Amino acid sequence: MSHPAPYVPHQQQRQDDRPVPHDAVPSPLAVPEREHPPIPAQSFQSPAPALVPETAPVRISVDNNRCHIYGICQQEAPEVFRISGSGSLHYTRNVPAEFAAQARQAVRCCPMQAIGIRSGSAPGGRQPVRRQRSGLATRGSRRRIVVAGGGLAGLSAATRLRERGFEGELVIVGEESRRPYSRPPLSKQYLAGRLGAEQLTFRADEALDAHWLLDTRLVGLDLPGRAVELRGGERLPYDGLVIATGVDAKRLPEAPVFSDRVRTIRTLEDAAAVQRALHAARARRVVILGGGFVGCELACTAREHGMDVTLVVHSAPLLRRVLGPRVGEVVAGIQKRAGVDVRLSTRITDWSDEGEGLRLRLDTGDVLDCDFVVLGLGSVPRTEWLRGSGLEVSDGVLCGPTCHATDVSGRLVGTIVAAGDVARWPNARFDATPRRVEHLIHAVEMGQHAADSLLRGPGAQSFTPVPRFWSEQHGVRMQAVGIPALGEHVEVVDGSLRSERFVARYSRDTPHGPQVVAAVAFDMPLELLEHRDSIGRTRPPSRTVNRRKRR
Repeated sequence: MSHPAPYVPHQQQRQDDRPVPHDAVPSPLAVPEREHPPIPAQSFQSPAPALVPETAPVRISVDNNRCHIYGICQQEAPEVFRISGSGSLHYTRNVPAEFAAQARQAVRCCPMQAIGIRSGSAPGGRQPVRRQRSGLATRGSRRRIVVAGGGLAGLSAATRLRERGFEGELVIVGEESRRPYSRPPLSKQYLAGRLGAEQLTFRADEALDAHWLLDTRLVGLDLPGRAVELRGGERLPYDGLVIATGVDAKRLPEAPVFSDRVRTIRTLEDAAAVQRALHAARARRVVILGGGFVGCELACTAREHGMDVTLVVHSAPLLRRVLGPRVGEVVAGIQKRAGVDVRLSTRITDWSDEGEGLRLRLDTGDVLDCDFVVLGLGSVPRTEWLRGSGLEVSDGVLCGPTCHATDVSGRLVGTIVAAGDVARWPNARFDATPRRVEHLIHAVEMGQHAADSLLRGPGAQSFTPVPRFWSEQHGVRMQAVGIPALGEHVEVVDGSLRSERFVARYSRDTPHGPQVVAAVAFDMPLELLEHRDSIGRTRPPSRTVNRRKRR
């Protein structure tokens, strides 16, 4: 539904942009994790990332069949999108140039890729943006930046490099044979047949002047020689490198490796294989191993197709590591009510392929017969090609606050940045502990910031985003801002856990006072908007938002 939304100028405050000398940047490796102090809120100002202004208006359209009213678009462009009190989305079709960059960011971050955007003057085209020449962009057209990774973070970095005025050669190396696409729908809408492969392709940055090396595997990095190594002995020299190789699905060593009845879902090819195998096996009984978002969403898809679903989880409750035990118990209740057999604190001790199906023996003594098993056990960073390169790659590519990669001696490498799921860096919004964040919106924002940092050098701004993620399980929309896993205290500030419609605020104790680290909402996307700007603050919000606080 379209309705004119009011235009209110949105002032973005910028962080301290004073350059920091290369040898003055402290290495995260030099401080033991237990000694990492919380950073006071004064170290950052605005949760909104820097955007490159556009010079022409754009036109917006929304596919109502794909929009799930998560409200991400309103977070990115409140001047263009608005969720009404009744829960419907209103938006302005013709967006002036001053808000075009925010509108395009909303398209990039839309979970369902439901928003279309085109130039207001030339359908399908895009007007040039204001170029900012700095760093590598001033060195001439013969310079080359290589983007290692053909996913969303790599695409986001490549687009920002062009927006900032880099006119040299831009090479994107991707292991898959497809252009970047949205991965979250793989375990639900794609597997269920509601979205096709082409509908998952990102549309906000289709016109990109880059050379794509798809279906190409990276096998090594020559750090002193500034070159990435490809299969077959080929070398690709670079002046700047963006590492955005993402993650791979984790496997169990004891699971049958060569059985077609055991699958993971990480790529579009994986999801298509699971879809084919489910039909080929005429699966009626499915076991899903893993209680994270992928496992829970797979359970939803299988139940929608009338399958008998058993969810086997090592820990308890569901999503404990992400949302904590109190909210995790709510998720378990939603799954059980939908008919999912949830086995918590349970492990598989024996696997056997019986020809017509699998037989799994649990540590409880129970035996499960099933047609198919899907592993949703989490992920591992794709850093095998970087081993021995001189970069620090334990649990991802270790970076400094600016996204510059760190070598094994703890020094920042000015010509290499990392972004997305593969990158581990200290977010000063919370503390100085390096962490990886695996969310779609994070890939967009970190790709952009990494590109800026590559052009500006180690004296660039620190990357201090508010992580955001979402899920939908059996019709219940779950959204979060911040890092709930850091929370020591959970307070329901709106609604109630019992009603499964609420907002929970997560905080922890620090020497600077209570720090708000996250907020989680179930079916309350509009109310969640009130909490985004408080994430990382060392004082609780001054305004009480709880109007219906109940257990």
